[in-house]
Amino acid sequence: MKVIIPIAGSGLRMRPMTLNIPKCLLPIAGSTILGHILTKLDNLSISEYIFVVGYLGSSVESYIKTEYPHIPAKFVWQNEPQGLGEAISLCENLLTDNEPVLIILGDTLFEADFSPLKSLSGNVLYVREIENPKRFGVAKTDEHGKVEFLVEKPQEFVSNKALVGIYAISNTLELKNSLNHIISNNIRTRGEFQLTDALQLMLKNGCEFNTASIAEWLDCGTPEILLESNRYLLKTISQEESLEARFPDCKFEYPCSVGGQTELSNCSIGPFANIGKNCKIKGTAIENSIISNGNTLCNSSIRNSILGENSSINNFSGSLYTGSYCVVNPS
Repeated sequence: MKVIIPIAGSGLRMRPMTLNIPKCLLPIAGSTILGHILTKLDNLSISEYIFVVGYLGSSVESYIKTEYPHIPAKFVWQNEPQGLGEAISLCENLLTDNEPVLIILGDTLFEADFSPLKSLSGNVLYVREIENPKRFGVAKTDEHGKVEFLVEKPQEFVSNKALVGIYAISNTLELKNSLNHIISNNIRTRGEFQLTDALQLMLKNGCEFNTASIAEWLDCGTPEILLESNRYLLKTISQEESLEARFPDCKFEYPCSVGGQTELSNCSIGPFANIGKNCKIKGTAIENSIISNGNTLCNSSIRNSILGENSSINNFSGSLYTGSYCVVNPS
């Protein structure tokens, strides 16, 4: 099985955090969004990982080659994104007609049972029932979970089963043919080439799809949801070390995470604090926040915040969303 992870978007809703860091590499719960996705694939036999990159794509390449040098990886560039359908079509030359492909959006965190994919023989769309599906593609199914048809962002109610951005396809040749058809015929929905439209064409041409429900769906589209996802993930990660042993003059309320080479002195950390690597923090309380690598904080109280890399915060109390290299109250 090959895996395609589209991560070419510019993450406009996450700015200023994404001015210097691609959205998929935003820190969360001791790793990155992309790192958590890759962890979910550990038990699958993956012949190749294909990353569709664009905005700050060189940062993604460097991250994969540094943090995951053992995985067989290829990088495909989508310089002017025109939809998920286009992103997948750009991978056509790397796909084998008789080898299944798993497509996972690079900004979606989830809890899902992937064990059936070890012997995938059909096509499976992962879904979650939600109250307002208008922002997503949806699947209309029969009572057995077999897909009858698909619609991208329906304005009138069709189904509450939203496509969560995980697609397991065994009919790879038919997928490539359907993508070529919608692109060569300039078939767009809301101005973009949609993967949903290609899958619907596969249905029309006789391919069968089933659905599988996921236990949890964390769409990291806004800073608020990123913090919510950070809280959820921190609760699921076992605390392997005693932070009190590393930082004896600090107080901790779990769950929380502190990266390597970080220095803490006289701090109160947690709950739900994710602190990156190479930070220097003293006399500071941090709660429900994501502190990126290389930050310096002094005599502050930080809550409900996301701080970009290599920032400096002094004598501040409150909430902040910052990009990288920001300075608040220079000393």
